[in-house]
Amino acid sequence: MAASQPKSPSWSKPIEKQKENAVENKKIPCLNSSNKCVEQLTERAIANSNKLQQTSDRITAIERRLAVTEERIDYTSKKKWTNYITTNPVDIIQNFFGGGGMQRDNLAIANLEIRTADLLTAKAELERQQEAEKLKLEDKVLHLLLDIDAANRKHELLTSQLETLEQQREVVRIAYKYGRGSTSQLLGMKNRRDRTIEQIVGVEIEKNETVTELKHLTRNAE
Repeated sequence: MAASQPKSPSWSKPIEKQKENAVENKKIPCLNSSNKCVEQLTERAIANSNKLQQTSDRITAIERRLAVTEERIDYTSKKKWTNYITTNPVDIIQNFFGGGGMQRDNLAIANLEIRTADLLTAKAELERQQEAEKLKLEDKVLHLLLDIDAANRKHELLTSQLETLEQQREVVRIAYKYGRGSTSQLLGMKNRRDRTIEQIVGVEIEKNETVTELKHLTRNAE
């Protein structure tokens, strides 16, 4: 008859759950607060940000309008000399003193330059907002990764405590079997073990929620 496989100790279940979570999180390239990981996940968050994409689209639209405006300024500036090509003496005199067609072109150029200045101001404000949003995302990613690091440390500590409790509980159980110790002592060990397991599960839930938030922040940039 084949030997039966030994059962995993009850305290190992949280660890096994943690391994399952590691498999589920494989789509995220890293889960630590190192500079490299923060940079990598921040790039994903930036690429995934609808707000940044909309801002980028608005900047692109302004750049197109700037290009058209610059072309119109260039065209109007180059054609000003054509105002002198006339046989009408009144037009010639008006153009000579800055009036007539010359004045009309100068006003058109001035208006286009004002529009250009307004567009440049709007573009600069959008670029400022863009950089501020990138810094905000970087800060968010960093804080989430720091929370995950803290959860990992707490999980490791609690798991170690649980393993020690299991060993102590087994010693008490054996002693109780041979008439040493008390029922209250055995129950006390069980209660401590149960509370520690609850803490471990709580840490795992909090970590999973943080990882889910991080996935949401970077989900479309895989």
